[in-house]
Amino acid sequence: PSPCLTLEENFIKKEHLMDHIRIHTSEKPFTCTICKKNFSEKGNLTSHMRIHTGEKPFSCAFCNKKFTKRSNLTSHMRIHTGDKPFSCTICNKNFTEKGNLTAHIRIHTGEKPFSCIICNKNFTEKGKLTSHMRIHTGEKPYSCTICEKNFSENSLTRHMRMHADEKPFECLSCRKSFTSKSDLDKHIRIHTGEKPFSCMICSKSFTHKGNLTRHMRIHTGENLKGPKSDLCT
Repeated sequence: PSPCLTLEENFIKKEHLMDHIRIHTSEKPFTCTICKKNFSEKGNLTSHMRIHTGEKPFSCAFCNKKFTKRSNLTSHMRIHTGDKPFSCTICNKNFTEKGNLTAHIRIHTGEKPFSCIICNKNFTEKGKLTSHMRIHTGEKPYSCTICEKNFSENSLTRHMRMHADEKPFECLSCRKSFTSKSDLDKHIRIHTGEKPFSCMICSKSFTHKGNLTRHMRIHTGENLKGPKSDLCT
């Protein structure tokens, strides 16, 4: 075995040692001939090239869905097997992917490492920051092929259910169905009586955030149609 001069780790094959050494040197000798992106390992370049070629050699034995990387297939298989190998040491909640566990842990720690460079708002996940940035940029990258309506967040799937009249989320209490889980969650509060949105001034609680927003105008003097005009005072 060859010892790593930096971490004193051992490697059976010399090429594995060289791959490891590049972690310390930041060397990326493998270059994509199409987009010129560089990689530290040849295997990573091989996986990357499939983005350009469209090749997906790893296939799910259950649903035949195909993937460019074996690791993506491994994660996908957990949907079918129900395997959740990543467990939170604080609340014991389990996850199918390590990245989801990492994001979940931040709920407990309060860590928000992703910061908006425009308004300095912080987020626990990079994806949430990306969605937030579209508020500032006005970008709406998700487009409906039927009505050509554009969306800033990835809510296109929910929107498409409106065209298909698909309502996959069903209330177990009254059997009413909804196009999105968030709409179902709001509806369930009718049955449970839960009112999670509370007024900071008078402590009155509401089932929906929109109802709280309207209620706050009583305290601020803002009418339902818009801000109170100085000309009317």
